[in-house]
Amino acid sequence: MSSCTVDLKGLVHDDEEAPVNCVQDSVGLGDDVKVKEVMWVSDFRPNVRMVNELGVWMRHVLNFHVTHVCCRPSPDTAHVHSAAGGQGMNSSVQDAFNIAWKIALVYNGLSAASLLDTYTTERLAVIVEMSFTTKLHDRTLDPSDVEHTARSIVGKDDDSKQVESKFESAMRRSAKMYMLGVNYRTSPIVIDEFVPTPTSGVAVVHSTYGDSQEGVLRAGDRAPDAPGLMPVVSRSRASAGSTRMFDIFASTHHTVITFAPALAVPVVRSVLATLDRSVLKELMRRVVVLPGSTSEPDDRVEVSFDVDQTIDAEVLVDHAGHAYRGYIVELQEVKIIIVRPVGVVGATCGVWQGWSDTLRACLGGWDN
Repeated sequence: MSSCTVDLKGLVHDDEEAPVNCVQDSVGLGDDVKVKEVMWVSDFRPNVRMVNELGVWMRHVLNFHVTHVCCRPSPDTAHVHSAAGGQGMNSSVQDAFNIAWKIALVYNGLSAASLLDTYTTERLAVIVEMSFTTKLHDRTLDPSDVEHTARSIVGKDDDSKQVESKFESAMRRSAKMYMLGVNYRTSPIVIDEFVPTPTSGVAVVHSTYGDSQEGVLRAGDRAPDAPGLMPVVSRSRASAGSTRMFDIFASTHHTVITFAPALAVPVVRSVLATLDRSVLKELMRRVVVLPGSTSEPDDRVEVSFDVDQTIDAEVLVDHAGHAYRGYIVELQEVKIIIVRPVGVVGATCGVWQGWSDTLRACLGGWDN
């Protein structure tokens, strides 16, 4: 891959082999890649552009314009980056999902208009950090690296292994490119009761584009999957196959997950009662996750009819332990997780009197 300047107009007017040879040379892989025909040639100039604010009043700029609830496509009006790393389309989809559920709640009078301001707060920090694609572009298209690589592969000289490794290094993509570590931990509508207290005098460096870490989950992070969740069985609940968190999450609702050692724990009814009183009741999917049996991991759990009648939620058993490990929950612990429609943890908390305030805060408030 070469960054040398090419006279495109000259190529068009030359013979048919000229553009083919140009592309062949630019690829830098010698005879390993055969270019037979060039159908179309254009001039691409990478650049970086972004706005200072993503939303003003009810008109938002991302990959579409929004006035009230009318949307029409508008390509890359909020930010443009180098194509290196393939982050553009994914970030645009994240932009759209981030603002969509917020607009829906505000338009329907279920959340305060200030919720829309969090679109800029959450997404702009991610977009700013995405500037690493510029360095990736420069390293990938470094002329000296490419030229030496092309000669070494064709000539097979003594330094070929060293130069090829340099080329491979330029093309290597880190786990950051998967975007699984993109987070909103510093968002004003993210509630985390379990976040560690910062050490006095020690600066906390936070990355909104960080790498995902096993065994670490904070409010604002991507909600992990958990397969193998088995439903309870009772006279009012039919037996069904296993499910997983990614099948429970959806763009049409928030998911409130209550981890509890047993259904008889008072906090389970307390959480469900709070949801019953909320105007967002129909937009909340309720899930109770119980720890599984280590002695009989394949058995479904049966509950009494009296207990079952008071639980208006999906009750699942985590036999394999994926949910308890992924959401960092001890077997006898009670923890409540609120997952946004976009699959991001909006809140994580324990049992306390301000639970309803937590629910209100992570949704930007709503009108009762």
